[in-house]
Amino acid sequence: MSFVVDMSARSRALELAMKVKRSPPIILMYHGVSSAPVTHGIRNCEGKHVALDVFISHLRVLKRSRQVISLAALVDGLVQQRDMSDTVAITFDDGYQNNALVAAPALADFNMSAAFFLTSGLIGTTRCIWTDRLEMLLDQTAQQSLQVSGHGLTLPLRDQVEKRRALSRLKRLFKEAPPPDIDAAILQLGKDLAVADAAASGDYHFMSWDQARALVGSGFEVGAHTVSHPILSKIAFDDARAEILVSRDRVLHETGQCSPIFCFPNGKLADFNPDLQKLCREHFIAALSTERGPAVLDDLFQLKRLSPSGPGAGENIEWMLLRAH
Repeated sequence: MSFVVDMSARSRALELAMKVKRSPPIILMYHGVSSAPVTHGIRNCEGKHVALDVFISHLRVLKRSRQVISLAALVDGLVQQRDMSDTVAITFDDGYQNNALVAAPALADFNMSAAFFLTSGLIGTTRCIWTDRLEMLLDQTAQQSLQVSGHGLTLPLRDQVEKRRALSRLKRLFKEAPPPDIDAAILQLGKDLAVADAAASGDYHFMSWDQARALVGSGFEVGAHTVSHPILSKIAFDDARAEILVSRDRVLHETGQCSPIFCFPNGKLADFNPDLQKLCREHFIAALSTERGPAVLDDLFQLKRLSPSGPGAGENIEWMLLRAH
């Protein structure tokens, strides 16, 4: 009984703090919202796709204590140097199908806006981002260990804990490689793990262009997130330029609208450089990173965001918003 009382008191204290403590403008970053039951395998083990009930709980918190506005309105407020305290913009990266089928209806129920940034070369296809392919391979393999070609590395895969450690190690390793090397490495991994390279399924599936057009028709914002989701600092500048601008042009052509804000893939400071920021200044009004923090004018082309997704983090959106300074 005392535990229940303590939890109730803490909940009331958090709710009061959310109402009385002002916060700087915040951009929230999601990737997906899943209607599927939680599993304990490798798929989505890092919590990239939050459960629908958790997402709805986030929207309830925001409805009670913050003003959710469009990303374009938040950026305009920063540029005009208006007081944007307690405002929140919601963004989704990549373009997963569950954005259209699950997240958008939930947002509409709360009359909230969001911006969806699309990896244009994957929209309307059955292909996966390489990180998702890696999860699928490790989830399906029956191999007990993996020797990573060219790295002198042997990773045990005897249970889900070891597979999760292997996933984390492989992601860190491959993110340092040029995109063509990553594709080749994933193909080799499939052979080494004795798993056929399969089409995207479930929450790994990307939306169609018809679904992207429906988002625009419902008043949501869609934007460019490159063609193939490379880490832009790892490729030649001309290739990075094409990734950015071809993506923008495709989104505009297919939907009739493209956000004037760009979203960097992966989005850490090491994943883009001043030349790419200069390019974005020439073609966009702002750009999003994945660095953590509030949105401030000085960061206009590397705007920070906060992610309330991830294992064990989805239920703590109040703490995240209260600490955002």
